[in-house]
Amino acid sequence: MTDEYLAKMLGVACEQAEAQGATLFVVDQDVLKPYIIYNLPAEYTKGIGTVRVGEQCCGRAVAHKRPWIVTDMLTDPLFTDGRKGATDSPIRAAFSVPVIDGDDVIASLACHFTKPHTPSPLDIERNEVFANLFAISLRGRRPFVIEKPIHVQSPDRPAIAAD
Repeated sequence: MTDEYLAKMLGVACEQAEAQGATLFVVDQDVLKPYIIYNLPAEYTKGIGTVRVGEQCCGRAVAHKRPWIVTDMLTDPLFTDGRKGATDSPIRAAFSVPVIDGDDVIASLACHFTKPHTPSPLDIERNEVFANLFAISLRGRRPFVIEKPIHVQSPDRPAIAAD
């Protein structure tokens, strides 16, 4: 499966959740590395810094092997490590689901929003299905070698810009 196809799949997951952006981070030992970034401002991804397993939204989804929701990045005490991403950009909320292959969590799939947001159970269930598709698609690509993340801008949505 090509990176181009994976980026399109990430875009569909984003659109279906009515999110403004999405990410696919892959697990590399105790950190998550950005693989595909869809429609998010550079200020956000730079501001969240290194995402460690067990921290922030994606890292907690990976550590706990279940969906993790941050309804408001500016006030959630468990998002302090990534708060600069929210203060430096319009991104305010996210939810992440783990990408699980067998017993291993190999990545996280997250959708991002420009205002406080709580996803519906259907949004979470749908992204868990997308996560399964990503797990199957990434199966033959481990170990992951990512020199730099792939940034994709939606052709149908305006770019999210920091003030």
